[in-house]
Amino acid sequence: MSDGEQRFSLSPVRGEYVSALSILLCSMEPWLTLGYTPEVFEFYLLHSDPTLTRNVVLISGEVAGVVSLRNPWLFGPLIELLALFEGFRGQGIGRSIVDWIGERYQANNLWVTVSSFNLRAQRFYERAGFQKTAILEDLIKQGWEEILLRKQIRRQER
Repeated sequence: MSDGEQRFSLSPVRGEYVSALSILLCSMEPWLTLGYTPEVFEFYLLHSDPTLTRNVVLISGEVAGVVSLRNPWLFGPLIELLALFEGFRGQGIGRSIVDWIGERYQANNLWVTVSSFNLRAQRFYERAGFQKTAILEDLIKQGWEEILLRKQIRRQER
C-alpha cells in the first residue's frame, strides 16, 4: 500500500458483530432504498455457505466495514458486499481492499454488481478499473436494475 492509504485487516464475521452490522448496513445505500431489513443481513452474514467469505474490515482494531466475496464465480471472485462505514470512506481503504482481492485470488476477473441508482458506488468501481458488462433488470427488486461490472486483471506471464 502507498503511504496515503490506510492499512486494513480482515477478520471473519463473528456473532457478536452481526446485529450491529446489520442495523448499520440497512441505514446505508443501496440497501436503504432497496428496503433491506436487519433480519435479511443477519441471515446473510451467518448462514452456512462454503463459497462465501464474510469479513469485517478493521482499521487499527476498529470495525470500519464489511466485505463478502463469493468464490468461485465466473473465472474470478464476486464482491457481493463491500461497505465502509461513515468516517472510513474517501481514504483509499476501499481501493486497497479491491486491490488486495485481485492479488489474493490471482484471478483474471473480479466482479461486482451495483444498483443503477448508486452513482457513488459506480464511480468508485469505475475508478478502480471496473467496466460495465451487463444490466440485470429486476435482480434484487422488481423495477430496479443492477449493473454487473468486471475488472479484467492482466497477469504478466512468467
